[in-house]
Amino acid sequence: MPSSFHDKVTLRGFHWEYSSLTFNLAAGITAADAGKAVSLNGVVPNSVKLAADGDKIVGYLSTVENRVVEGILVGAVELQFANILPILPAAVATLAVGNSVVGAGGGQIKAATAHNPRDNFVAEIIGNNAVVVQV
Repeated sequence: MPSSFHDKVTLRGFHWEYSSLTFNLAAGITAADAGKAVSLNGVVPNSVKLAADGDKIVGYLSTVENRVVEGILVGAVELQFANILPILPAAVATLAVGNSVVGAGGGQIKAATAHNPRDNFVAEIIGNNAVVVQV
């Protein structure tokens, strides 16, 4: 019997409204970066950047707003989420369900050296993307 959305469980696309906060975004982030992993930007207060190699992931970049008139770049970051994050192509073969993930550069992810489900965990792998749960 073929599978349909009625008999398949996925955690993709869940978010907790109360944990979505507006942050300043690092220069160079564009609307095309929505859906990527972000980490804290220690240079600017209240700011995130695309997760660099080895960075602890603090959230999922949900939206990007370039407020040119105000001279700022801001975005909504989901600090708790269950959604798709892009896997670094070279890391696809080494990432597995149950792994914790860290930044791999450019907002992509890879397996963390040490598994810590309190940080996050991979619930599903879909091609070059992973459904990551961070609560």
